[in-house]
Amino acid sequence: MTVRSATPSSTRLGRTLGTTRDWRRRLVFHHVPLALTCGVVLVLFVSPLFAKAGYPILDQHDSGVFPKAMGSSMVVDQTSFSGSRLTVATGYVATVLIGLTLLIGPLNLLLRRHLPVSSYLRRDFGLWAAVFGVIHVIFALETPDISTILSYFVADDGSVLLNSFGLGNWVGLAALVVVVGLLVISTDRAMRELKPKRWKSLQRLNYAMAGLVALHAFFYGALLRVTSPFTLVLLCTVIAVLAGQLVGIWLWRRRLVRMAAIQRERRSAAPVA
Repeated sequence: MTVRSATPSSTRLGRTLGTTRDWRRRLVFHHVPLALTCGVVLVLFVSPLFAKAGYPILDQHDSGVFPKAMGSSMVVDQTSFSGSRLTVATGYVATVLIGLTLLIGPLNLLLRRHLPVSSYLRRDFGLWAAVFGVIHVIFALETPDISTILSYFVADDGSVLLNSFGLGNWVGLAALVVVVGLLVISTDRAMRELKPKRWKSLQRLNYAMAGLVALHAFFYGALLRVTSPFTLVLLCTVIAVLAGQLVGIWLWRRRLVRMAAIQRERRSAAPVA
């Protein structure tokens, strides 16, 4: 006769958020709501509500980490519907989406759900983050004051740009490479070929990408005008991600302790041969 230890109800885990593979269901419950929400947020970001506060735009020849003064040349009052406003708006939509991908794991832990290697909900959020990230770059490259793409990274004398403008672009380029790379391997086939452990390790580059995006906004002067709605969005996103990760680590460690206690209880209750 085998003795089984009853698992306490507090240790039962529910179904993970966003694990369904069915494309039609993901289209209805993931992509359509994401598309509509991102569209509304994008319109809000380019509306006068955000534009009237202005946004700090760094000059290409600024030599410091921040501009020396908060003059009118450093802060653009983007009151017209222009490419510069769309550049900022799409960048912040992508930033928020990246932050949300990092909150899905802690949310699953908070709701006592399983933590699988892959989550389709996280993949779909990442897909839209990559889309808006690429659109952000396309609008940024259409800046009329910049003659060539190389001018974003190299000065007229051929030296590498290491001022705030240059550093912001180099960091942004690194973030773009990471987000496109993650998008390429965010498929079931890639996970099978890379094997789950290696695939998951590569997917954790999402944390590095989030840091690069925050640095990109920093070098582009996000903290120059702390009352700007865009700066508040950035700060709220960073704080939410940091808080979510800390809570997630605490919940994960508590779950490991609980699982270890259950294993000890099962071993002690097992019949002696």
